[in-house]
Amino acid sequence: MKGEKRVCRVVLVIPTMRQGGAERVMSELANAWSNQKHEIHLVLLAKSEHFYYIDDNVIIHNLGFTHSGVFNKAFNELKVFFKLRKILKQKKPDFVLSFMSKYNILTILAASNLNLRVFVSDRSNPKKQLPFHISFLRKITYRFAHGIIAQTSLAKAVLEENTGNRNIVVIPNPLKAISVCENIEKDKIILNVGRLVEEKGQKYLLEAFTKIEDTEWKIAILGDGPLYDLLKEQAEKLGLSDRVIMPGTVNEIDRWLTKASVFAFPSVSEGFPNALVEAMAAGLPCVSFDCDAGPRDIIIDGKNGYLVPVRDVEVLANRLETLINNAAIRMRLSKEAAKIVNDFGVKKISDDYLTFCMGQ
Repeated sequence: MKGEKRVCRVVLVIPTMRQGGAERVMSELANAWSNQKHEIHLVLLAKSEHFYYIDDNVIIHNLGFTHSGVFNKAFNELKVFFKLRKILKQKKPDFVLSFMSKYNILTILAASNLNLRVFVSDRSNPKKQLPFHISFLRKITYRFAHGIIAQTSLAKAVLEENTGNRNIVVIPNPLKAISVCENIEKDKIILNVGRLVEEKGQKYLLEAFTKIEDTEWKIAILGDGPLYDLLKEQAEKLGLSDRVIMPGTVNEIDRWLTKASVFAFPSVSEGFPNALVEAMAAGLPCVSFDCDAGPRDIIIDGKNGYLVPVRDVEVLANRLETLINNAAIRMRLSKEAAKIVNDFGVKKISDDYLTFCMGQ
């Protein structure tokens, strides 16, 4: 696309704009392309509140799917299918981009025989067990996609094997703009950001924290989810109640990234670790489980962070203690981690998407 000023018409498909990694990336792409004067149509399949900002020039199509009984659900799914197909027919976009396996299948089918270029991207751990019917339909439909965007090298390898599609490129998620807050002093805080679900592994962080002798340090776990009460209870049982901060979902994450001294990422399963990339961009020394997939694409162990075997609480505690006790190591890892902004800027990533989707 270098040197070209062609204006594209793009249709983006995603269920909602609720809080989540896929939704954030879709909003970043929509806004970046809209600011470049491309005509962007954002199709939201289900009813929900918007968590992410969407540029006023982005044209939003709310298809209004709702869950209400088995029969109504099937009927509503059919209605959404035909509504989406109608939009694709009317708009005749230069390309269609859809996120998340189930909805990618829907989009490929809705675009069938319309002579459209459809690109899809899965957003979860590539080794995650999908329901049988989704796995089966993905295998059949993904070969008809013009291309697939994978978030990690592991995801690309798995998709090539499972779908037979060979036009797959690895493009990581764009980095959310981080505002380092001035006049905020570093506190003795180990920060974690993420949904409170099993995959995010916060329970291992709490276990590791019991092995750290310096009692002046605290853990801050930002996020909400079904495990909130269980994690609170675990902290209490471990005698950590006064050293664990759990404020739920917060809007001012940048303030916490500025205030914290260490970032811990104990996820046991990832699609792409957005929170880890943001912490590194903010210059936080990071300790992460080496889970599938993502952290090993980002962290070079010992150079710009630490990778720890998944669920290894002993090594996790050891690495955290190393950072707690050694300001020089924190500073060295911090400087190296911050260099990540060069590879994950919104402009670079959105341009990479556009080049792939328009250049085939």
